[in-house]
Amino acid sequence: LLPEIVFVSRATDLARRLTSAGYPLCTPEIRPVSEHAFRALGLYNPDVALRIEEPIVANDLVFDEKARLYVLTGPNRGGKSVITCAIGLCQAMLQLGMYLPAKVCEISPADGIFTHFPTGADDTIDKGRLGEECARLRDIFEEVSENSFVLLDESLSSTGSYEASYIAAEVLAGFSRIGCRCLFSTHLHELAAEIDNINARTAADGGTTIDSLVAGIESGKRSFKIVRMKPDGKSYARDIADKYGLSYENIVLNFKK
Repeated sequence: LLPEIVFVSRATDLARRLTSAGYPLCTPEIRPVSEHAFRALGLYNPDVALRIEEPIVANDLVFDEKARLYVLTGPNRGGKSVITCAIGLCQAMLQLGMYLPAKVCEISPADGIFTHFPTGADDTIDKGRLGEECARLRDIFEEVSENSFVLLDESLSSTGSYEASYIAAEVLAGFSRIGCRCLFSTHLHELAAEIDNINARTAADGGTTIDSLVAGIESGKRSFKIVRMKPDGKSYARDIADKYGLSYENIVLNFKK
């Protein structure tokens, strides 16, 4: 019984640390597996919350029949990886019988949580980094089902944007056809622009709908808010250029002075 006692003790300590820091924990409403539900209001990453001094930004995320898969884009260090891990932690904590890091949560158990994050695997010596990434994606497809949860963070970043976007679109189409819940966090704005085409392609085969999320920017600064909307790949760059006086108009104005 010792491993179970250690787990309960440490889970209780985590809950106490989070509540003492002012972060909410909720008892989830567990939905049937067949519903593939994930509705979290005020979701946050508990690991990051305990590491930073300022309050962490919470977000609302819903996976449902309107969108069971998402492509999340946004600036570097804009919160994409943090929220991707938060989703995975929330699902894992549910299946461990723990309180969840959110204000409200309705969630279905998954038969597996599959992740595809950057890694320094030794396979890159034989396969190259892109080959290693593709091999790990293939391994996920060999195990995943419609009741699974898949989290991909900056996958296929080892190659050019054209090749990466093509392979990523194929991967997303595959996950759509399978029907699992999936979040693909990426710097590939071209991929987000292809969502409508991917949905049209998989609809005839009964594929589930893909939608887009954007890590928000307000006045040129990262807000760490995740918004359900179509991305504007130039908005962040435009705000940064304006902030540092690097827009064409500002350059010309300063040159004339």
